[in-house]
Amino acid sequence: MMSATAISVSAPSDDPVESLATLPLFHDLSDKILSAVRENVNVRRYDAGQTVYALGQFDGSEFFAVISGRMKVSIIEPETGAMLIEEIGEGAIFAMELAFGSAASEAFQQVSVTADDDLVVIAIEAEPFFLLASQRPTLMRNIAAHFAVELAARRFRNMAAEAAPEQRVLTVLLQYVERDAISGHWRVPLMPKHRALAEEAGVEEAVSAAAIAMLIQEGVARRDYPGLVIDDMSRLNELAN
Repeated sequence: MMSATAISVSAPSDDPVESLATLPLFHDLSDKILSAVRENVNVRRYDAGQTVYALGQFDGSEFFAVISGRMKVSIIEPETGAMLIEEIGEGAIFAMELAFGSAASEAFQQVSVTADDDLVVIAIEAEPFFLLASQRPTLMRNIAAHFAVELAARRFRNMAAEAAPEQRVLTVLLQYVERDAISGHWRVPLMPKHRALAEEAGVEEAVSAAAIAMLIQEGVARRDYPGLVIDDMSRLNELAN
C-alpha cells in the first residue's frame, strides 16, 4: 500500500508555495527553486464525498500535497482482487512514489481517490518537478529524505505485521468496510464469521475473534447486527497497516 507520512501544516495560504514551504519536502529551498515550483502547481478544492480520481483515471502525471482535510485512497490488490483503504490527511504527500517511478505505472489503474472531508490539495506536475530536482541538489536531497522516511515507516509496519497476526485479520476486515451513503458512517454491512476472516488472514480462528474483540474494547468499532460500525476509521487503518 502507498504510504504518506502526515506533517502539521499551517492554514492554507493564497500562495500555494507558501503552503508547500511548511512541508519537509520543500524545506530550505531557495526562492528561485520555489518560484520554479510555483509554475507547475495548482490548488484544488473538493467537497466531502467528491471523487478526486475514479478507478483507472490516475495516470501518475501529478502528485498531491494535502493542505487541509482528508482523502480516502482505495487500492485494488491485483493478485487477490482485495481492496485496501487508506485515509490520508493534512500534511501528507500522496503518490509521489508512483509519479516518480515509471515502473509503477501498472499500479495507476488500481487507485481511486475520494475526498473524505472538505479537501484542499496542491497538485504538482510530476515531470517538470523531477526535471527541476535533477538540476537542484537541495530539492533532490529533500526528495531522498522523504522517501527514506516513507521506507522506514513501511518497514516498521511490515515488521509489526509479522509479529502480530491480529494485524493481518484487520487488514482483511478492511476489505469489507464500506461508507454508508446516507449516514456517512463507515461500517461492515454483513460481518463475516471469525472462521472466514481467519482463513483469509492465514491465522487461527481464536486470533480472528481476539482481533475483533480488541476493536470493540478500544472503541474503534461496535456491533450493529448483522454488521459492524467503525467509529474510528483512522485508528482501524493504523492497526491494520
